[in-house]
Amino acid sequence: MSVRILVIDDDNTYRTLLSQVFAEYDVSVASSGEEGLKKAIELKPHVILLDIVMAGMDGYATCSELRKVEHLRHTPIVFISNLSSSDCRLKAFEIGANDYVCKTTHPEELKSKVVAILEADHDYFEAHADIAEKECLLLDLQRQNASMKTIGLFMQATHYCSDLEVLQKIFINTMSSLDLRAVVHFKDRTLFRSTSGNVAKLEKELLLHHEDFERVHQFDHGPMVFNWRSSILLVKNVGELSDICAHVMDALELAICNLNRRAEMVEQILSIEKTNKEILASLKDTKAKSNTNLKQQLFDSGLISQFDLQDENDLDELIASSSDDLIGMVEAFGDNAEKISAILGSLKKPPQELRFLFKESMTPSDATLF
Repeated sequence: MSVRILVIDDDNTYRTLLSQVFAEYDVSVASSGEEGLKKAIELKPHVILLDIVMAGMDGYATCSELRKVEHLRHTPIVFISNLSSSDCRLKAFEIGANDYVCKTTHPEELKSKVVAILEADHDYFEAHADIAEKECLLLDLQRQNASMKTIGLFMQATHYCSDLEVLQKIFINTMSSLDLRAVVHFKDRTLFRSTSGNVAKLEKELLLHHEDFERVHQFDHGPMVFNWRSSILLVKNVGELSDICAHVMDALELAICNLNRRAEMVEQILSIEKTNKEILASLKDTKAKSNTNLKQQLFDSGLISQFDLQDENDLDELIASSSDDLIGMVEAFGDNAEKISAILGSLKKPPQELRFLFKESMTPSDATLF
């Protein structure tokens, strides 16, 4: 890109001289302050060489007007004048000039000054561009860090879910904390939940036809669908968070799998507990019947004709001893099942720092579709 220089001077001879001195650059000229202001706004020069004494708008006024234009606020302006008093120089710097050169200065010296200004200006903007780039990178890293922290909180919260409805709730609250407008559906259930609190009919139909979408699908107008094995997510304002959404969906899939396994384990425990109770009841019934039958057989055999109270008690204890150990073991199994169920139940209570994700709603209702 060629360097653009604008010369503003009412002296035609001097304008011609400067055009020749800077012939290797793209030089434009203006014969008045008004014309120079107009051309500067249009051309966006890299440096402006400005005379002070001109008819109409003088150099000082022109410089003041140039500094009011947003894209000319930092454009280097070099005053070139026959005025050489310190007051003139001071005024030039007060209104925003970068340098002040007398017209009697040799053209090559003037050229050296302008080249030095251009190089310094280039280095200045290059440094600021580098700083701006690093600031953008830092902000991006901070946003990613915040997003990853949100995913981490979601993963922790999933360990305290009692069922799929609670899991769906904390997932949607996680989407809300990321400022995402989203709807999620669990494929094997009729469960839909939205960050807005409302799920439109079109959104339901869209998510129910999940077989029509690849793993990640983006519509022309911006929304994206994340189609995982057990769940499908519609995000209306995904922006630059598509990777974050994919990570959260991975965490959701893992949570669904763990929740299903936990439900199966609880079901097995309850089944074992039920079976134990049935076995225990059967054993106790068998024990009672055995006592009665054995005593009746002893009487019928004629070996014993009658018992006193103490003998009958001793016989009952003798008969019962063969089954008491087995009954005690079954009762112990039942106690263990209850303890395991209690432990699993205690896992449903989230710690204080995660409870915000279990709130019923984190955002006001917004039924806007797409």
